[in-house]
Amino acid sequence: MPTFTGTPDIDILPRRLMDRKKAEDLSAIVREIAEVEEVLTKDYPYRGGDHVVGRLIVVLKPGSDHEAVVDLLKPVLEQDLPFGYDIRFGRF
Repeated sequence: MPTFTGTPDIDILPRRLMDRKKAEDLSAIVREIAEVEEVLTKDYPYRGGDHVVGRLIVVLKPGSDHEAVVDLLKPVLEQDLPFGYDIRFGRF
């Protein structure tokens, strides 16, 4: 397995699928954190042509402290994802 250096991404995996509007609102809040460069979402097709979101990938600016960003994210995630979530670090 290749090793990776640099600033890892933060992969947020909600324990339930979110509707697109909720994911967009959450992404907008996360983008306000200074160390965040971009927030990507993984959509899945749903009935009637709608989509649901199953994960958010937070891309950090180079040199950012990912643990400090997670500390800023936790209160927002606990409020917006009361059903729980998992966090992973790496390149996604």
